[in-house]
Amino acid sequence: MAQVMEPFAGQSAGSPLAGSPFTDSGPADPGRPIPCRVLLLEDSGMDADLVREHLMMIDDHAFDIHRVETRQAFIDAIADGGPYDLILSDFDLPDFDGMSALAIARDRLPRVPFIFVSGMLGEENAIEALKKGATDYVVKLRMERLQVVVRRALVEARDRNELADKRAALAESEARLRFALEAGRLGSWELNLATNRLRVSAICAANLGLSDPADIATYDRLLERVHPDDRDSQQAMVRQAVTSGLPLDMEYRTIWPDGSVQWVQVRGRAIYDKNGAPTGLAGVSLNITDRKKAEERQLLLLEELNHRVKNTLAMVQSIAKQTLRAAPSVEAFPDAFQSRLRALAQAHDLLTRRHWQGASLTEIAALTLEPHVDAGRVRVGGPPVNLTTGVAVSLHLAFHELATNAAKYGALSAESGRIDLDWEITPPAGPAARDGAASHAGSGHSSRAAAGALVLRWRESGGPPVVPPTRRGFGSRLIERGLAHELEGDVALAFDPAGVRCRLVIPLSSRVSPQ
Repeated sequence: MAQVMEPFAGQSAGSPLAGSPFTDSGPADPGRPIPCRVLLLEDSGMDADLVREHLMMIDDHAFDIHRVETRQAFIDAIADGGPYDLILSDFDLPDFDGMSALAIARDRLPRVPFIFVSGMLGEENAIEALKKGATDYVVKLRMERLQVVVRRALVEARDRNELADKRAALAESEARLRFALEAGRLGSWELNLATNRLRVSAICAANLGLSDPADIATYDRLLERVHPDDRDSQQAMVRQAVTSGLPLDMEYRTIWPDGSVQWVQVRGRAIYDKNGAPTGLAGVSLNITDRKKAEERQLLLLEELNHRVKNTLAMVQSIAKQTLRAAPSVEAFPDAFQSRLRALAQAHDLLTRRHWQGASLTEIAALTLEPHVDAGRVRVGGPPVNLTTGVAVSLHLAFHELATNAAKYGALSAESGRIDLDWEITPPAGPAARDGAASHAGSGHSSRAAAGALVLRWRESGGPPVVPPTRRGFGSRLIERGLAHELEGDVALAFDPAGVRCRLVIPLSSRVSPQ
């Protein structure tokens, strides 16, 4: 006869169940039996009845026993999933063996306790069964142990399952936290005050330009990455968060390995032990370099807006003063003033559409002369040239004055009249030309031409004979004085009897440049 094994060392009768191990709604009502569904693999009807009788002696449970006798019936029952709270199995079966049944159960229902109930079970078989996942075993000659073993198995299963559920919930929560941190580009960090050790996430390290979190394993290593001008304030805010218990919220500059300066925002709180002593800090970090750059751009835009508003108001004031001075009568002032304000507004509209990044010379010419170009009375042409905002506004006002004069008194006042506006880029003068220019002291035109220039020509023809004005009006002063001063160029305005001529020579620079 094979040796019959005694109960395992350290195993004792378990305490009464506090509740169902397989319900999600908490402990069961103590006044009601705990439902427990059992899958029993037993080919002997007599032994099956014996098992049933001993299970019924566990008075705080209501057992629902589903008995199967063959391998296929057991596989089908396992495949259906039950659900079962307990599996009891004989070890020796006509077409099946208990170890195969254990393997199937552990694969399909790993959480369900599996207990062997066998007439004889050798020590080697018992040890092998426990190694492969059996919960316990009961020898049929000592069937009174079944109650203790089943009760203990259900309690332990309940505890294991509760722990597994908590671990799964914790893992899911941590996964959601990691997803949220990654989605928000937030790096996590934790500082141990006793050891000065710093533990950071990969994103936190990346916020400092590092690919390996081990590169900032201590607080001192972190300080090496902080901009020298920000280190004292960074350390002061950390000390304040530790001593006061207030949230840590700071922004400082960091220096990346490539030498670039980046901004980081750090938030966190101090950690205290049960005695109230600070033990560490923990929180998150975020690279805010793009936000800082956006704030700088916004500040520059506000300063630029303030500057442009002042310039615009000064220009409007000057236009009003000069128009009033040149107006033949008070009654003529409103129309002339409003016409020039509209020209100024047109230039601003064009620059606004270009986000105040300047405009091309072709766009400025078309803005002023488009109605006449469509009628075939104005020809405009020249290479592409970029103009900054100030140059664009000044040229548009100058073209407006020339076009207005042509419409009232010049080429556009007659049906046969026409205007030619063209421009070209003159290359920088060679060494000989520069030497010659240098020999003419005080010759601003020659020195400017030596750097290359934009030459514009306005020519009217086919209009009534031109009579030179007896005094210079606003338009003439704007072109000859204002334009020359604004563009640092040379302006020649001639009232030729055949038609008005205007030649502008503007030196090439960052304000006026070929495309």
